[in-house]
Amino acid sequence: MNRIPLLSAALLLPVVSHAQDWPRYLGPDGAAKIEGTLRTDWKDNAPKELWRKQLGQGCTSFAISGNKVVVMGNKDNTDIVWCFDTATGDEVWTYKYPEKLDPKLYDGGPNCTPTIDGDVVYTLSRTGNLFCLAMADGQPKWHKHYQTDFKGKAPSWGYSASPLVQGDLLYCLPCAKDGGVYALDKATGEVRWKSGDSTKPGYAAPVFFDYKGKPALAAFHGRELVAYDLSAEGKPLFDFTWRTSYDINASNPQYHDGMMFLASGYGMGYTVIDVAGGKPTVLHKEEDTRMIFQNSILVDGDIVGVFGDKNIDAELIRMDMRSGDIRWKERMPGTRGSSLMVGDTLVILAETGEIICGEPAKDGWTEHGRVKALSPLCWAPVAFGDGKIFARSNKGEAVCLDVK
Repeated sequence: MNRIPLLSAALLLPVVSHAQDWPRYLGPDGAAKIEGTLRTDWKDNAPKELWRKQLGQGCTSFAISGNKVVVMGNKDNTDIVWCFDTATGDEVWTYKYPEKLDPKLYDGGPNCTPTIDGDVVYTLSRTGNLFCLAMADGQPKWHKHYQTDFKGKAPSWGYSASPLVQGDLLYCLPCAKDGGVYALDKATGEVRWKSGDSTKPGYAAPVFFDYKGKPALAAFHGRELVAYDLSAEGKPLFDFTWRTSYDINASNPQYHDGMMFLASGYGMGYTVIDVAGGKPTVLHKEEDTRMIFQNSILVDGDIVGVFGDKNIDAELIRMDMRSGDIRWKERMPGTRGSSLMVGDTLVILAETGEIICGEPAKDGWTEHGRVKALSPLCWAPVAFGDGKIFARSNKGEAVCLDVK
């Protein structure tokens, strides 16, 4: 393949998307929040099912742009990238390549949510097959492999940190000996820079934030959180040791007002650290309040999300991030669940297949209704775009519900 010359560096501008697009893991800014409204009269008028598909096994969520939605699955040791019409479920295109299912104490298949950026979409397999595909027809623009091209080391359950775009760069976490973070030219896949550190791979997608006037990236690696200065080619800003059993750090960190929130399972629980100074210090922590891979949402300085673990029942919790005070708790189905917010409305996908909506106000939770949408287990994050909820199970059953 002919290589396009490297482009000049650009400012780290956010990706431009249409109203109510959900083009990447946890939505437009990775915050699991989007402006708008959805219909909440579920108790009297259940959401209408628009379509249902069988994707193949995997834990990838959905990327939505305009009238297209992209998701992945694995059938017969073949990864399939699916592109559907959001309203009808009609297949627009597919792209396939050989990849082992590799079930390991779960169903196996791809773990990373695709990232749509304009007229292309980036996908990543569990072993590190990184593709840039055309949104028009699914044909590859370029291909790299984390292990063969970057000498990366995949974690035990495969790569799970979705590659993400900022400006003209694609940020990846191959966790090679010469760099935990790689910044690639998004047009060519060529390496612009690498962070230079050696670290154990984790499972959480990188998080972009502003730190003391600098554009920064937080990576929740297998044994630590590291913040990198994106204006200085990944120079570390601070790090904090957080060693979880099996190196499973998979839930999204949160930055707010000089603080970072981290959560894991396996007895680690959560912590909030002060990162405003030179060295992070613990503000508060609790071992039994856990998120093994569920996502959290930052709402008016509070942490909202479905906490739980393998042997701990799921609870929807709203917590004051600075003090650690629990404003309220509500029991949820199963032991884990993902969530997102549309305006002031929270949508939850329980691992048991229920989709629940309600309002997580400071003074309490008001449920508006729930529907049994899928069979267990459902570990991929729920997604929303154009007035529709998208959800899937680990075994590949997918559903689209109209909540306009």
